[in-house]
Amino acid sequence: MKVLQGDRPNLRVAVTEKGTAQHAGFENIEIGEAIKFKIKDLEAYRNRNWDARVYDFLVLAAAFEFCDRTLRRSKWGWVRRFDLKLPVHDLTVWESPEVHSSLLSALKFLTGDEWHVSFYKRREAADEVNPQSRLELLDSSRTIIPFSNGMDSRAVGAMLDNDKHELIRLRVGSNAADRPKFGNRKVPFMTVPYEVKPSALRFNESSARTRGFKFALLSGIAAYLVGTSDVAMPESGQGAMGPSLVQTSHGYEDYRCHPLFLGRMQRLISAVFHHTVIYRLPRLWNTKGETLREFAAMPAHKGEWSKTWSCWQQNRQVSVDHKRRHCGVCAACMLRRLSVHAAGLEESSDTYVWENLGASTFEAGAAAGFNKKTKAMKQYAIAGTLHLDHLAELYSSPQHQQRLDRYSWFLSEELGMTHQDARERLNDLLKQHDIEWNAFLKDLDPKSFVLNWLAA
Repeated sequence: MKVLQGDRPNLRVAVTEKGTAQHAGFENIEIGEAIKFKIKDLEAYRNRNWDARVYDFLVLAAAFEFCDRTLRRSKWGWVRRFDLKLPVHDLTVWESPEVHSSLLSALKFLTGDEWHVSFYKRREAADEVNPQSRLELLDSSRTIIPFSNGMDSRAVGAMLDNDKHELIRLRVGSNAADRPKFGNRKVPFMTVPYEVKPSALRFNESSARTRGFKFALLSGIAAYLVGTSDVAMPESGQGAMGPSLVQTSHGYEDYRCHPLFLGRMQRLISAVFHHTVIYRLPRLWNTKGETLREFAAMPAHKGEWSKTWSCWQQNRQVSVDHKRRHCGVCAACMLRRLSVHAAGLEESSDTYVWENLGASTFEAGAAAGFNKKTKAMKQYAIAGTLHLDHLAELYSSPQHQQRLDRYSWFLSEELGMTHQDARERLNDLLKQHDIEWNAFLKDLDPKSFVLNWLAA
């Protein structure tokens, strides 16, 4: 995307150790203040493979998040410029050409921004924990999976594990209720081990593309620490590829769970740790509805799907009579509703704030007494609906076939497939989404506000 000359937002950030000198001309953020670690959370990551590279990587991810959330994107373009300086334990690791190039490749591809990252030597080593608290967990046969209260996460975790207890779940959700419990046993990777706080500049940007870096990195670190190469990312094909398949006029494609981004993270992890990690997407060629149907049919997990959470909205925005609900109309909720329908399942009407998608107006579809309807919420709903509709159009639209050919070529190169195989698998996925979407729309009331939006 082109940006008007001179209109590219710029932010210079220097990460500092406690009590060290400030860097002139930079927004200085201190480890322990803007980037906070808790020893008990770090202990959940420390085993015999732990070393300073892991700590430096975590600081790096936190600094990326700070930059990404602080600098607002321009109204006239997507790209921002960041100049970031960080203290590290071993400069030879982070200044090596292989690490530097793979780091910038992953970051620029994910965020669509211009990044300039430099390193300087730490004054003191980071605090160490008691060696006796280190986890004794080394097993190359295990699989790491990012785990939350989301539908894909729960479904794919259950399908891969199948009660064999070979999965190691790395918690990425914000709800304490989604933490797996194993009696009194010490369980690794149950919290994100750091917290990022705003400076005086405050957090002004919500696109949050570096979340993809954060969760892929934590999963890769967990794999390195355990000594395994296998990381299973739970996203369905619609979630992994939909945001980059459907182009928008106002932003850069979203690759946060895409094979092309995950391949870049593989190369970065290998460059830093000299350890091979393979991120795989076992449901890449399936819709969320197909995944849900299989999950719901598992006797050991009967009804568990209905307790998962999908909505992007904050709790305070989507409660009815003091009870938290899914909003029901954001892109994530619309995909959930589509998938539940495709799986032949049903949810109670009070699952969603927008109880009735068949209502003639957007406002009338909300639960009685809900008084937080906003213009922004409606715009999110329209965007989410159009995204799913445009994704369905790709299968049969002649004007998109050349682009899909090119898209599948890149996939085939990254996944080690033939171009023909990748193209056929992509076509099958898009066809299935098209079938599910049109069946979903067909069952709406003819006067539905959703159908009115699509007809406009």
